[in-house]
Amino acid sequence: MSPARLRRLWRNRRGVAAVEFALCLPIMITALLGTVEIANLVKSYGKAVSAAQTVADLTAQSPSLTTAQMDSIRTAAQRVLDPLVTTTANLGIDVISVGYDAAGTPSQLWRYQWGAVSGSPSLAGAKGLGVQGESVIMVRLAYICVPVLHHIVPSKTFTELSYTRPRLVRKIALNGVGG
Repeated sequence: MSPARLRRLWRNRRGVAAVEFALCLPIMITALLGTVEIANLVKSYGKAVSAAQTVADLTAQSPSLTTAQMDSIRTAAQRVLDPLVTTTANLGIDVISVGYDAAGTPSQLWRYQWGAVSGSPSLAGAKGLGVQGESVIMVRLAYICVPVLHHIVPSKTFTELSYTRPRLVRKIALNGVGG
């Protein structure tokens, strides 16, 4: 190759934009997909918090409940989480009525569970929230968020606790127990 031809080739800028675009495209796609995943996680967490608070609030509105009514409350939580997928595999709801003895020690009066609930609940968070003869409704909601890029990004589990006091009675009964 002649020196004159090499100088012409060196000054030629026609393909520079295409090369720069090809180098920047993977970075731009990664940033876009990362933004989508972060938005999905933030939305999922916010919905999990709202669903836990909804279950606690709806449970606290009744003087007594049945399992069928608790199933309806669970369905309401699933509607709060819409359009996210909510099956027994990725959503767990644990509702516990916590009563108190003379020393203020919390104890479980009744429990309603649905879905992917694991382990026994710790009542330590309910300590100090009531006195003898009262109760508190404790809701533990766990939601497993499956990312859009689930083959690349691992799933994330959000666990939310929500406490509320019964509105109409001091202790809410479930199927006639614990009231």
